[in-house]
Amino acid sequence: MEHWVFRCILFVGTFSLAACLSQAQESGPADPHVRDGKPYVGPILHPGATKPSFTLTLSPGTRSKNISEFRVGSRVRVTVKMTNVTDHAIDHSGSYSDAGDMAYSYDVRDEDGKPAEKIVYEHPERVMLDPFWSDIPAGDNDLDELRLTNVYKFDRPGTYTIQVSRHDPDFLDDNGKPVVVKSNIITITITG
Repeated sequence: MEHWVFRCILFVGTFSLAACLSQAQESGPADPHVRDGKPYVGPILHPGATKPSFTLTLSPGTRSKNISEFRVGSRVRVTVKMTNVTDHAIDHSGSYSDAGDMAYSYDVRDEDGKPAEKIVYEHPERVMLDPFWSDIPAGDNDLDELRLTNVYKFDRPGTYTIQVSRHDPDFLDDNGKPVVVKSNIITITITG
């Protein structure tokens, strides 16, 4: 009797495996142009580029309002415009957090040229990141608002300089690493 049960289990298992393999072959490989149910184009790499594939232009304030003076305790926001300067689409994927797109690096300095004090979170591992995949068509641009008060302490009156940067995977240095593209430097004022 045990021998018969074992044969039945072996037969059913073999039949199930064959059915799964057959179904997988019929459906084919996963579509590499779909990610999370949405069309996905990038990353589009052109490693033979002779210059960066984009420029970064930083301005104080939001997309709709240029503000360079903020009060202590108010939200400090800046807007970065990433412009594609090539004849092809470029990758603009990243990961959003409370500060904005984490693909950007920040250089914020006080009026003495010292790095601005960063906010230290008790549980930095709990920061929620929301990845996204996108590209910027040739000659087009994208605007991102960055909320700097979620990263830096602007708790003292004074002036601060701000610059952002981002790696360009299309333009590699002599060591084969992506070149860092930097924005212009802007100045904001914090008032009491």
